[in-house]
Amino acid sequence: MKNIEKSVEYYERLPYHIILEQWNDGGGVYWVARVAELPHCLIHADTPIEAVTEIQEVKRDWIKSNLERGLRIPEPVSRNHSGRISLRIPSSLHRMLFNHATIQDISLNQFMTMALAQSVGLEFKELKATTNRRMISSCRKKFRDDVSVQAASRKV
Repeated sequence: MKNIEKSVEYYERLPYHIILEQWNDGGGVYWVARVAELPHCLIHADTPIEAVTEIQEVKRDWIKSNLERGLRIPEPVSRNHSGRISLRIPSSLHRMLFNHATIQDISLNQFMTMALAQSVGLEFKELKATTNRRMISSCRKKFRDDVSVQAASRKV
């Protein structure tokens, strides 16, 4: 038992990543805290402070239980988030995203940042881009030219 306690203390000192999320299952808002690297190690509580406080005890119990059963304890992984993502998407989606960004007069990067932020529940205020005005002007000119061609073809 002494050996397990020492091991529990070792794992407790490691910098595990705690994820805190607000949930609402229709019965009201509550908070879920989980340890990212430890499968099924989570707790829910009425407030974020309670959830973060209680996850420490749950983490300790999870580690102790898994050590007693001889199961592997994952250690935290180093995570550096550079803010850069390389993403392959269909050209049709790329075109649609570009069109929406152009309509909103923001860069494609800003549009995608806002869309991603909204998908994880963040409220992201619209940003005005310092976009390439010539690109937008050429899009507007092309639109006007297309409309003129369509109007001229109807007259004939």
